[in-house]
Amino acid sequence: MGSLSPQNKPLSFAALKAKKAPLKITTKVVTVNTTPKPTARTQSSGAHSRPQPLPKPHLNGGARNSSTPRKSATPASIASRQPSREPLERVKQESHNRVKRASPAVSTPKFSSSDDESAEDEDKPRKRVRVGRKQSIDEKRQVRDPKAFSEDEDIILPMVHALDIANSTIIEQGRDKYQPFFTALQGDEDECPTIELQYPSAVQREKYQLVKPTDSSDFKPLDEIEANMKIVAEYYLDSESASKVTSEADGSGLVQLLHRQAMLGLKGRVGAQSRYIDGVERYNALVVEKRKDGTIANRLDQMNRVDLRLVEHIIKNQVYARTVSPQVNLVRHYESFSDNVYGELLPKFLSRIFKETNLKSDQVFIDLGSGVGNCVLQAALETGSESWGCEVMDNPNALAQLQAKEFPARCHLWGIKPGEIHLIHGDFLRNEAVRQVLKRADVILVNNQAFTAELNDKLKYVFLDVKEGAHIVSLKPFRSPTHKIKDSNVNDPVNVLSVIEKDRWSGMVSWTDDPGKWYHQRKDSTELENFVKTMEGFT
Repeated sequence: MGSLSPQNKPLSFAALKAKKAPLKITTKVVTVNTTPKPTARTQSSGAHSRPQPLPKPHLNGGARNSSTPRKSATPASIASRQPSREPLERVKQESHNRVKRASPAVSTPKFSSSDDESAEDEDKPRKRVRVGRKQSIDEKRQVRDPKAFSEDEDIILPMVHALDIANSTIIEQGRDKYQPFFTALQGDEDECPTIELQYPSAVQREKYQLVKPTDSSDFKPLDEIEANMKIVAEYYLDSESASKVTSEADGSGLVQLLHRQAMLGLKGRVGAQSRYIDGVERYNALVVEKRKDGTIANRLDQMNRVDLRLVEHIIKNQVYARTVSPQVNLVRHYESFSDNVYGELLPKFLSRIFKETNLKSDQVFIDLGSGVGNCVLQAALETGSESWGCEVMDNPNALAQLQAKEFPARCHLWGIKPGEIHLIHGDFLRNEAVRQVLKRADVILVNNQAFTAELNDKLKYVFLDVKEGAHIVSLKPFRSPTHKIKDSNVNDPVNVLSVIEKDRWSGMVSWTDDPGKWYHQRKDSTELENFVKTMEGFT
C-alpha cells in the first residue's frame, strides 16, 4: 500500500480543534506622531484678500468663533489634586510673605546714596527712630545728704543689719536656716565670721555673717555684698576707681576676686575665707579714700534724680528684704471679692508714672491704698517729693511701718536725702489728714484694680476737692475715655477730669504678667466750664 498524500493524511487533535474554533481578530492601537501641517500665513488686508468663511453653527444654534477651542466631551484623565497637608496657618503665613507684583500705579521713587545700592540692602528693615519723652530737669532736687558725709557727726541710725536676718543661730521648722559658707578652715579662722561692709557715706558700716541659706530662695549675704560693690562702682566712683572694683579684663577686679574665692570656698579650698575677707577690706579702704577726696560727693551732686536701678537696690533688695520678706505671709491674708485685696505696682511701672506726671521734689505725692508702702518710699527716694500713703488693712500697714523705720537708715548709708514720708493707718475716705493732703496733692495714685464699683464712685466725689491740674493715676478709669458731657450728665463729678488711656506692659504689676491699661487723669474743669457757657447761651 502506498503512502498517503499530505492532503489525505488524518489531522491531529490540535489541528482538528483549531479547524473547528472560530477565527479571532486581534486589534492593536498604535499612536503615530504625525508632522503638523504648516499654518498658512495670514494675508494682509487689501484688494486681493479673500473673504473669510462664516463660522460654523453650534449644536445649540449659536455661532462658534473658529478661534475658540472646542470643549472636549471626554472626561479629563488627570487625577484630582491632593489636599495640602500643611497647617492652615502656615499656608496663610507663606501666602502673606509672598512678594507681590508691583502695582502699575505710579510709585514714590526711592532715593539712595549710591546708584550701585544692591537689592539686598533695600530689603533690610529700616529702624524707626524712637522719639524720647521730654523730661524736665528738677533743678531744686538735692540728692546728696550733707549730714551723711559729715566726719564730725557720729550718727548711728537704727537699722536691720544683714547679720540680723541671716546668721547661723536661726532655726526654722526644726533645722538650721543658714550654714557656714566656708567649710575648709585654717587654724585661726572662725566657722561663721562676721565682717563689716563700708557704704558711700560716713555713717556706720553694715554687719554680715559669711553664711549660706539652706533654702536657695532665702537671703544670700555674699550675693548682696557683691551687688553693693557693683552699685557703688557704677554710681559713686570715678571710672579709674570703678575699674578696680569691677574690671573683668584680667580678673583683677575686687568683685571678681571675691566671687572667685567664694567658688573656691564651696569646693573646700583652704584659705579661701581669709582671701575673701582681705578683698572686702581692700574694697572698704577704697570707698573711704574716695569719700574723703570728694569723689563720691561730687558724683551725687551731679544727680537730679535717683536712677531706677539704684532705687530698686535700696528699696527692694535691702529695705523690703529685711522687713517684708521675712514676714511676707502676712500680706497673703485678705478678704476676697472686696476692696481689701493686696497687690503691688512694680518699680518700673512706678518710675514711668513719676516721669509722665513730672513729679518733682517740691511737690506732694499720695497713694490711696498704699499697702506695705513701696510706692511711697519709691516716690520719696526717686523724686525727693513729700510722699504720703494710707492703708486700711492691718497686716500690710504693720509691714509698711517696719519699712518706714528702715528706710531713713538705708538712705543715710547711701548718702541720699529722700523726701519726707508719711504712712497712715486708716480709711482714706474718712481720715482728716488724708483729706487735707489731697487738697494740695500734685500726684494721686489709686491702685483700684480690685476696688468695688461703689468705692470708685465715692472717690469721684473726693476728686472734686483736689486742686486744678492735679494728676490722678489709676488702673481703672474714673472717667471713661469715651465719656462726653451732655445735658443729661452735666452734674456728673467726672466732668472735671480729663483722661488719657495708656498701655501697661508685662512686668509692671505683681498679680499678673499680662499687659493691660492704665489711666492718666487730670483735674481740668475747662471742658465743663465751656459746656456750661454754651448752655447759658441758649437760655
